[in-house]
Amino acid sequence: MAEVSHSAGAGEDLPEAQVRPTRRSWLLWVVPLGALALCAWFIYHDYIATGPLITIYFQNVDGLEEQNTPVKFRGAEVGRVKTVRLAKAARWVEVRVRLAGSAGDLASRGSSFWIVRPEVKVGAVSGLRTLISGEYISVQPGNGPRTNVFTGLERAPYLEDSKGLEIALLTSSLGSLQEQSPIYYRGIQVGEVANYQLGPDARAVILRAVIRQEYAPLVRWNSKFWNAGGLTVHVGLFKGLEASAESAKTLLTGAIEFATPPDLQAPAVSGCAFELYDKPEEAWKKWAPAIKLSLHEQAPNFPAPATLNAK
Repeated sequence: MAEVSHSAGAGEDLPEAQVRPTRRSWLLWVVPLGALALCAWFIYHDYIATGPLITIYFQNVDGLEEQNTPVKFRGAEVGRVKTVRLAKAARWVEVRVRLAGSAGDLASRGSSFWIVRPEVKVGAVSGLRTLISGEYISVQPGNGPRTNVFTGLERAPYLEDSKGLEIALLTSSLGSLQEQSPIYYRGIQVGEVANYQLGPDARAVILRAVIRQEYAPLVRWNSKFWNAGGLTVHVGLFKGLEASAESAKTLLTGAIEFATPPDLQAPAVSGCAFELYDKPEEAWKKWAPAIKLSLHEQAPNFPAPATLNAK
């Protein structure tokens, strides 16, 4: 067999491959860097930027939708409903809400949550925006320790005026009165009913009323309060049957009026109680004592009646 010679070219250097980066080689790093950035965003969104997961128990959740219904505070979205399911106690519905990171303080004991729905009543309209945008959960923050379990309210809580005059009105029957029924003095609303409940022995109804601060001097220890709502019926021997009402509004929503006699007694203080009469005496409506008020909006400087008569 002939011997193959390998000596040819043994002393020659073989050529080396040269790797030259192209202008588009950096595109190879786009995919892994993008995946890394996406993972970082998910970590930030799920564990850093978001707030706590809270549970709210409602008795009625009509209008709420999973992953869609927002939670709002002063018009700003501070969370969103995650799940809606029936609780173990079938009379409650469990709603899980994820709060925003900036709204973590809302998960405090004392916070109130309620569902805002459209509501139309005589003299009052609320929540009409929800006809277009849908129902949402509103919140009033508390100042207690942190917690993540709450019991939702059936309606918006009454926003108390800490500077107003709080009084109790005692009556045998609630009649047409309800929460937020107005309280009038000489035809001007000066307060409203905050809430009501039965008395300790269930023989009377106690209404808690709030008179606005600027009108508090009108209430004296000898002031008289009466029910101005509903329909008043009089039966006379010669006039027959007569029916009257203060107004169409008070006929359905209820209202309270009061008057103060000319012999002014000391101003009432928060916590005092008055009897709420079914109807006023004729003399009460004629009372018109001069009581100085410190109103925030001063009345315009109208000319005196004598000046008008002179012209």
